[in-house]
Amino acid sequence: MNISLNQVRKQIKGQEILRNMNITIDKVGIYAVLGPNGAGKTTCMHVMAGLSNWDSGTVEVYGASPFDNASILHHICFIQESDNFKPTLKVKDVLKQIEAFYPNLNQELLHRLVKEYDLPLNKRLIELSKGMNSALNMSIGLASRAPLTIFDEPYIGMDATARKKLYKEIIEDYVDYPRIILFSTHFIEETESIFEHAIIVNHGQVLLQEPVEELAERALRITGPTEAMKTIDRSVYKIISEDSFLSESAVAILLDKGQELALPINCSVQPLSLQEFFIDYTAKEKSFV
Repeated sequence: MNISLNQVRKQIKGQEILRNMNITIDKVGIYAVLGPNGAGKTTCMHVMAGLSNWDSGTVEVYGASPFDNASILHHICFIQESDNFKPTLKVKDVLKQIEAFYPNLNQELLHRLVKEYDLPLNKRLIELSKGMNSALNMSIGLASRAPLTIFDEPYIGMDATARKKLYKEIIEDYVDYPRIILFSTHFIEETESIFEHAIIVNHGQVLLQEPVEELAERALRITGPTEAMKTIDRSVYKIISEDSFLSESAVAILLDKGQELALPINCSVQPLSLQEFFIDYTAKEKSFV
């Protein structure tokens, strides 16, 4: 499945939500979609999923526009934090109805997850706790095995233990059935080990899209004596953040692709975590875009 957004723009109530949004996804993988609140992540994923139209630019999924296109929508599962299904439906009714929407639905996996999360089949969704609703939504999204599966923070109500179990399930099922999984999250630290790619969005634009392994080679933190750190040529490297304490300093940098690092004497270097990079990069973004 190929996904392409080219120069996509969208306004809502006169406010520009997407500004020349460009994304190309041409291989299976688990993608982190990261951005501050109001960055345009949800709107972007609504457009990809065919749930929302756009004002200009082109959007293609499977080589066709996904909006109001039944032949494409059968290959997409979009799960958000709430309002995925009618709240008056019972759990067992939801499980039955979704069969018509997801041709790749794996009933065995779905019912195993429902049992593991101890979801009450005869209760209505409105009667479930937020955690149970989140577990149901995530179970359906994972078991759908849709070629394009989008999770827009639907696990918010789940506790840490349940989320840890969920991440394990995602990895195991993805290994057996590779597809494109887009995963929007603010729990970056606890989820970054499952991601193969990162897409960072802010102010309606994609700031960066890159494999996580390659990003780890370029996003670095250098630490060492303050005097030694002063020798770093700030005209050569993209400096993301700097801080000092007493006689020690740290500088976070983003190397250009293929750029070599000249490490100052008596200094050390290590990769930034995805969360550290995201926080520093989005704070410094105006210098880079």
